[in-house]
Amino acid sequence: MPRLSPSLLLLQQEIARCTTCDSMNPWRQFGPDASGTIGTGYLLVGEAPGYVSWKQGRRFTGPAGQLIRRALRQVGHPRYRDLEDLFYMTDTVKCHPAARANASANRSPRRTEVRACACYLNRELAILRPTVVVTFGKEAERAVAVAIGQEAGLQGLVRHVTFPHPSPRNQRTILQAYPSMAAFELAIAGTFHTLIKRLEQRRRDA
Repeated sequence: MPRLSPSLLLLQQEIARCTTCDSMNPWRQFGPDASGTIGTGYLLVGEAPGYVSWKQGRRFTGPAGQLIRRALRQVGHPRYRDLEDLFYMTDTVKCHPAARANASANRSPRRTEVRACACYLNRELAILRPTVVVTFGKEAERAVAVAIGQEAGLQGLVRHVTFPHPSPRNQRTILQAYPSMAAFELAIAGTFHTLIKRLEQRRRDA
């Protein structure tokens, strides 16, 4: 479990008690131990917890998350084997949005749910003050851009890297921007490699 600052731990506890959206009932959320590390200055933002990830208590472990994890394994760095080693991780919407007909299936978060959670993402950014934010999906991209724009202390200081959502059902969109799914995964791996190089340079300069 990462060592969270008192303000971040308080925020996590507040999120865990949130029952704002009736559309999310039962409110399926991650605990603080699913967040990764705060020491790198890197933030990874998805759209919402998937059912598999929520059930396992570990972010990015469903089919979409496994693609992201494979991309990091392609880098092959011994210090950064898992996403938890490289990123603090969160989602635009904090609860798993279950499909109405099947509670174990996923659906895209609704705009009302994104708006309801915006305050939490804004506060996470303000507390963490990341140097790089990597987002997956349009909702995450949009929410992070708005949050950075509203936080004066982050404007011009945060690099925002965006990728399409890696869900299997989003492959058509991905293939409009990348020649193949393998190329998409390789592009993610390339970003991770660059971020790790920056961390290693920082360690050498310290």
